[in-house]
Amino acid sequence: MQKNNLWLIFSICLLLSFSLITIWSTFPSLFLTQLSFVLVGVLIVLFFTKIDTSLLLNFSWFWYVLSLFLLIITFFVGRNIRGSVRWIDFGFFNLQTSEIVKPFLAIFYASYLSRNSLKKYSDFLRFLFLTIVPVLLVAKQPDLGSALTLFFLPIFLLIVAGHFKRLLFLGIVFLAIFVPLEAKLLKPYQRERLETFIDPYKDPKGAGYNVIQATIAIGSGGLLGKGVRLGTQSHLNFLPERHTDFIFASFSEEFGFVGIVVVLAAFFSIFRHCLYIAKRQKELSGYYLTLGILSVFLFQFFVNVGMNLGIMPVTGITLPIFSY
Repeated sequence: MQKNNLWLIFSICLLLSFSLITIWSTFPSLFLTQLSFVLVGVLIVLFFTKIDTSLLLNFSWFWYVLSLFLLIITFFVGRNIRGSVRWIDFGFFNLQTSEIVKPFLAIFYASYLSRNSLKKYSDFLRFLFLTIVPVLLVAKQPDLGSALTLFFLPIFLLIVAGHFKRLLFLGIVFLAIFVPLEAKLLKPYQRERLETFIDPYKDPKGAGYNVIQATIAIGSGGLLGKGVRLGTQSHLNFLPERHTDFIFASFSEEFGFVGIVVVLAAFFSIFRHCLYIAKRQKELSGYYLTLGILSVFLFQFFVNVGMNLGIMPVTGITLPIFSY
């Protein structure tokens, strides 16, 4: 096994270990469930390592249609939890369809861009239309965090494919239309989150509460942390969503600055390895697929860590390989 692969495996195992320890510490009743998900995830990874990537790419339209089907059927058979219909209940676990379609759409976009140059503006707009449909379906659930992730995925690939100027032009046009209509397009809670991002202390006991408690938890960890099961913010229930959206704050409180450095180093090791894999791809489709998967991890990582630190708006995005 190559040295780079060993570093990748080590980095992933390190993050999974910290994830399990943090969940055992902050939400022990979910530890065995998370452990079972990790084991099942490892089996799925081993299964897909035996499959030729070109086989998946050759059926790219199937993955796209399947993605739309899963997102649409969620509205009919999905569970309504706190006003959102995002999960399909299978009895022994809930499937969040917006999560499962991420790799499916990455396969589709990679295959599509490798076979179509998008030189004509009509071809470019057609691709954008195909990408915006799943984004709108997820936004309708509503799940702004996953919708933004699914939006960033094709945008990242279009930039890699050399369409930055077109995207910049369309972005300016979009902002010119969106800004005047912002009050009508954004839901009250979404607007509230943006205002909270600018000034979380405007409503410290309401909209700004999550961000304030997360930054307090991270800061109170100090250099070496308070120790496992000794975090006050998470164990005294000051920190909301301590095992999902704000698990980074829970971890930081108990493991401190040293633990944060180790976790960040593990993530950057994975990102670096993804770039290494992308450069080694002989086919353009494989290159785009690797970078598409990387874009999902990058976006979720920076947004989640950023909102835990109070430098990004709270969007309900979990930390990859770490959150419950």
